[in-house]
Amino acid sequence: MGEPATIPFAQGQASGLDTLSGMAPKLWNWLPDAAGALRQRPGIRAWSDFTGVTASGSPVIGMFVWRTSVIFVTAARTIYALIAPGSVLNLGTLGGTGRPIFTYDQQRVVITGGGVPVKWEGVGAVSDLAPGMTSISGGALNLTHIAYSAQKFIGNLNDNSGVLQWSQEGPGSHATWPIVGPYYMEAEAAPDPVIAVWANTNEVFAFGTETTQVLSPDPATRFTVSASIAYGLAAPYSVIATEDGNLYWLEANRNFIESNGRGADLISSPTMAADLKSLETVSDCWGANIMIGSHDLLVWAFPTEGRTFWYDRTTKKWGEWNTLDSNGESTGWIAQSYFYWADRNLHLVGLSDGTIAELSFNAPDDNGTAIRALSETGFQDRGTFARKLCQRVQLQFRRGGTVPPATAPICELRYRDDLGNWKAAKRFSMGAAQYQPVVDAWALGMYRQRSWQLNWTGGSDFLLAGATESFETQEV
Repeated sequence: MGEPATIPFAQGQASGLDTLSGMAPKLWNWLPDAAGALRQRPGIRAWSDFTGVTASGSPVIGMFVWRTSVIFVTAARTIYALIAPGSVLNLGTLGGTGRPIFTYDQQRVVITGGGVPVKWEGVGAVSDLAPGMTSISGGALNLTHIAYSAQKFIGNLNDNSGVLQWSQEGPGSHATWPIVGPYYMEAEAAPDPVIAVWANTNEVFAFGTETTQVLSPDPATRFTVSASIAYGLAAPYSVIATEDGNLYWLEANRNFIESNGRGADLISSPTMAADLKSLETVSDCWGANIMIGSHDLLVWAFPTEGRTFWYDRTTKKWGEWNTLDSNGESTGWIAQSYFYWADRNLHLVGLSDGTIAELSFNAPDDNGTAIRALSETGFQDRGTFARKLCQRVQLQFRRGGTVPPATAPICELRYRDDLGNWKAAKRFSMGAAQYQPVVDAWALGMYRQRSWQLNWTGGSDFLLAGATESFETQEV
């Protein structure tokens, strides 16, 4: 028996690189950890606090927790507050057509979505944050994004200009947005429009379509430009801010980048460049930082394209999430929005029916729909193009729980040689508990180069701890 060699099912997803190069072209609904083990992504289950709430039927496109209430907005532009388990208030309507952007100060939560920003102070309905105030252009104070920095609210005007406007300082003065003096500025690195504003702990990022400027608080001018970079923004809601102060976004050339405003690193090129550049519609992309289990994930969903990509900042690997439709075909991940409620350690997702659910590794499926995971390696030649005899493949699993599901999950090992057709190597049920963790597949034929595929249609806990192939190299 030859020495075992690893089958790299946890290598990560790649695009635009020929499968003959050995890269793994697909990693769907799996998450590799730092040790190389592969497990099914977290599923989605009903959230007990939302039980008893009559769903609106309109997708939940944004959520935010303020004090003890979950504020959420639907695609129909209605703002709701879940103030207690099963108790929801209708707070009114959000203007504009964009996704909701939330921020807050000591007294209020503020929301904007392309129209006039509104506030909620814990009672009654929402009301205008700055009643009677106008933009520097003379029209309504319509903002696509809003942030809070240096005791001021700051936003970008929804008029394709490069103008930023902000309030007076202090919680008692946030209703006043002067259009004189140092209360507005134009991002002048380039004549491109500012389409988003985001803040980290001490700076404000003004995203244009071609450039990004960083603003720092200033005692005389309120804000001053401290840096500019020649990376614009392709999708206004793709920006993700992480706890270390870095920001990530889809830039104008359709690369995902990491930046602190002074430079940028391309994290998607060349690995995912081809997939991103093949997408037709990217403007509706939205992003979220999902820190769940041992994973620090940057997740970007493209609703029109029906694709969701993730990048794990811990393992530096890419993959893709999707959900099965009613015909059993893979379609876009069902989450419409995401929010992490730190005080309760809850990962919340908004769904298309108007409900809020929970994202959890303890959920084996997506609200009752099985999760189908697939890993496909590039071609493995084991360092030589000589013919090789595959003597045995061994897969080491943790499979099944103490109570097996009604329908036993199925795992299938497949392979193909020299761009030929896929062949089944081993198919086995994983529904019962406490199986022998190692599964063998014997005598899988001769090959020069081979691609492997692992398919899993789940409904129970699953972890692939390792996969090896024992082979013998032939003389010819």
